[in-house]
Amino acid sequence: MEQKQKSILVKDIEKLLSRYLGNKDAYEFSVELENTKPSDKREFNRQSDKDAEQINFRISDGSGEREFIQSIISFAENRISDEYLLKLMLDLCHLMIFNGELSFASELGEDIISKIAGNKDHYSLEGDAYLALAKISWSQAYWEQSIKYVQKSYEIFRTRQDLHGYAKCENLLGSIFGEQGDVLEAHEHFKKGLQYLTDIDDVLLRSMFEINLGILFNMQGEYAKSMWNFKNALNKCIQLKDTRRIARVRHNLGMLYTKIKDYQAATEEFDKSISISLEYGYLSNCAIGYIGKAYIYTKLNSTDLAEAFADKALEIAYKINDTLSIADIYKIKGMIQSNLMNYELSEELFENSIRLNEDFENKINIAESKLELSDVFEKTDRSDQAEDLRNSAIGYYNLIKAKSYIDGLLEAQSN
Repeated sequence: MEQKQKSILVKDIEKLLSRYLGNKDAYEFSVELENTKPSDKREFNRQSDKDAEQINFRISDGSGEREFIQSIISFAENRISDEYLLKLMLDLCHLMIFNGELSFASELGEDIISKIAGNKDHYSLEGDAYLALAKISWSQAYWEQSIKYVQKSYEIFRTRQDLHGYAKCENLLGSIFGEQGDVLEAHEHFKKGLQYLTDIDDVLLRSMFEINLGILFNMQGEYAKSMWNFKNALNKCIQLKDTRRIARVRHNLGMLYTKIKDYQAATEEFDKSISISLEYGYLSNCAIGYIGKAYIYTKLNSTDLAEAFADKALEIAYKINDTLSIADIYKIKGMIQSNLMNYELSEELFENSIRLNEDFENKINIAESKLELSDVFEKTDRSDQAEDLRNSAIGYYNLIKAKSYIDGLLEAQSN
């Protein structure tokens, strides 16, 4: 295992061990960790600027993480109860999802379900394991499979009329539909989930709803509502010291500032998110953060940096099988080539982005790519085709009731 990657995992692992192991066992394993823990020396040059640090970050192949996590499970399984072991495995599964090790995360989730084998005493853990599998499928745009896993989880929670479980299912269903661009359907699921959560004290889950609602409002151009939700979520995540979601909220604040064209504030939020994500190895956050910075550098005509961040994002996206991010990167590469007046290549990249998004039914990304392609058509004297693409995109934004965003598009079009 690469030493730096082990150092990254140790930070989260030590927290988990202190939660599930007794003092004696936690100390024993921490000694083993200490004996193998590397120094703080990083792969990149600490004297370089943030951009260089981020671009030069080396991605693990994942083999070391698998071996390390398996050793933790082996150490713990004869020292803690079956319930605690299953909870530890579920936490490790979620950690691997954030670290981009989706195949291994899936194996852990399936192993939890196999160990439970329908034991009703562990119904909640079984429901959560199916939700973890749903999240893995969702992150790879396998929508139907993801929904099937959520439905299976719903069935399990229904056996005990578990409103908390229902809320978790609705939150993930909202995320699935939101990711596809079905904003109104997503809103309905989040509304239903929050109703289930009315009398339940779960600060973390409430923060997740707020993050997701903030994303939807940003898509609709409701920026004040989006900011309110993100700020509330950030306060909760800081209170909980939840580094994973602090990084995610920071990223989404960056997306919000990008939409309102405050690129300096957006870059600051992306940098905060990426710094946390690099420190803890949250590859999924890194991929979307790099895409965010590539987009900004494209808008600022910093071609070299835009290409570098897009290429790094593509490397990570292929590693974690994030097809939607790959489609987004094609869009950004199309924007770069358009800036360079390489219109034929730009058109090809936008069409690749649209095709991939159509394959995975991502409506909002289709609309965004069509708008960018319409700009290329305008620059190459194909106004009729450009207008068709714009009208198609505006049609989508009408469907999701993004009135203020549409007004901005029409105003830009008239100038």
